[in-house]
Amino acid sequence: MLIEKINAWAKLCPERIAHRQREKTLTYAQLKTSSDALAMWLDDQRERGEIRRGTPIVVYGHKEPEMLTCFIGCVKAGFPYIPVDSATPPERSRQITEVSGAWIVLSPQHLPEGIVQTGIMVVDDLVVDQEGNLGLAGRDNLGKSSFPLTEWQVPEYKMRTVPTCIQEDEVYYIIYTSGSTGVPKGVQITLRALESFLNWVNPAFQPEEKNEVFLNQAPFSFDLSVMDLYMSLSMGGTLWSVDKDQIANPKELFASFYASGISYWVSTPSFAEVCLMDPSFKDTLLPLVKRFLFCGEILTHDCASKLLQRFPQAQVENLYGPTEATVAVTTLTITPEILRTFNPLPVGEVKPDALVLICDTDQLSAEIAAGGGSLPHRPEAFPEGKQGEMLIAGPNVSVGYLNNPEQTGKAFFTWQENDVTWQAYRTGDAGIVKEGLLFYQGRLDFQVKLHGYRIELGEIEENLRQLQRVENAVVLPIERRGKIDYLQAFITSGKSVEDEFAAVLALKEELRQHLPEYMIPRRFKFLDKMPMTPNGKVDRRTLLGGQQ
Repeated sequence: MLIEKINAWAKLCPERIAHRQREKTLTYAQLKTSSDALAMWLDDQRERGEIRRGTPIVVYGHKEPEMLTCFIGCVKAGFPYIPVDSATPPERSRQITEVSGAWIVLSPQHLPEGIVQTGIMVVDDLVVDQEGNLGLAGRDNLGKSSFPLTEWQVPEYKMRTVPTCIQEDEVYYIIYTSGSTGVPKGVQITLRALESFLNWVNPAFQPEEKNEVFLNQAPFSFDLSVMDLYMSLSMGGTLWSVDKDQIANPKELFASFYASGISYWVSTPSFAEVCLMDPSFKDTLLPLVKRFLFCGEILTHDCASKLLQRFPQAQVENLYGPTEATVAVTTLTITPEILRTFNPLPVGEVKPDALVLICDTDQLSAEIAAGGGSLPHRPEAFPEGKQGEMLIAGPNVSVGYLNNPEQTGKAFFTWQENDVTWQAYRTGDAGIVKEGLLFYQGRLDFQVKLHGYRIELGEIEENLRQLQRVENAVVLPIERRGKIDYLQAFITSGKSVEDEFAAVLALKEELRQHLPEYMIPRRFKFLDKMPMTPNGKVDRRTLLGGQQ
């Protein structure tokens, strides 16, 4: 069990640093002590009838070490956690808290106004002291072995027994992704799915126990971070977080790299591409790096080629997988031979306990609708060389979207094969198998990935349509050199716009109240009317043809 492994490191190497963010560190001993205390306090709330086992708990923050305490403490007490990054707009954070049914919000930060509605318990300003005791910062209550969260009298916890942890088929974490209806979707990942992922990547990428430093670039609310976080914790490694301010300051970022001793680089390809713009980003900066692990978006031929040239001691791994399949389901080591043979690059071979099938999307829709979410047999797959929709099945697949049976029914289904129930997910991704390797070929719908973030264009459009000066809106991805460069919004307002520059600034500012920065279109174009196809739909091809 994952938690048992993490606890074991606290016993074997208690002073080993589990997580570092700038000067702040958290040892394995501190992680165990503080997460045990949190788990016991949460269990008290369950016994009081305040919260039911399995009810999700929101953990709000950025890269603070206390985030790990909250994650592990929640699952130790039998509660899945929902990571929400502090860069998320307050309205979206509030929406996630509301639609998830969460009862408690935990945070190492002071929670801003407007994130939670009345009736939600907020426990913020959490801090772990040198002994691993958990308390509230700035309130003079970091007493040993106490956890004074509220006005209640809280007993000593060190003599208590830690409650029953999340079990294999229970939900371990929930990550919210963009939703086409304008409402985010909560992807539920069980402990079984997470362990299926770790039982694959740890042997495949061979980190040494107690000897690795993993880069954490992605926020914890982005499922790519699951790879670096839990590969590190399960192997007794150190998670080295770079925060958003460091990422925005190249000099400070590179100084952090130089001091880190990073051996496993985990990031989106876009982040590496930005780093590669500086000629000093090479093996003298990161002499210990063994592997670059990329997921979340397309790894370009140029990026992989430069990395192999500048880091001859390291391997470059190209992984593919949606949040619903627990981070990734395929991988391929990019070698000079692969670079000579393929452009674009393949996404590799499927993990042993899973399937990726290339299917006819219309036939699949009809069969799922007829079967009510359960098929009598494995879906028919296209032969090699024919493009179709990628279908993922296996123990790594999510059990569905939290409190969203309609969307779950559209995307997830099962079938029986040799007395095994296969849980399957329709990715909406186009794929093809060539020469025995899988290739990702973009989206079949209007969902895109930009800078590693999965974005439903419909969610941006829906939020634009809610603004007073917008009558209709279409958002499209604009490509440069074979990959998405930015988003452009096409707007009709029903009246003339005299100052387009001022109007665009106003629209962006209003959108920032509801959407994270990576979902804000870079460019806007005002139209008198939307071009239409003969069947009455917006003609997106025409819009792309007239892009600015």
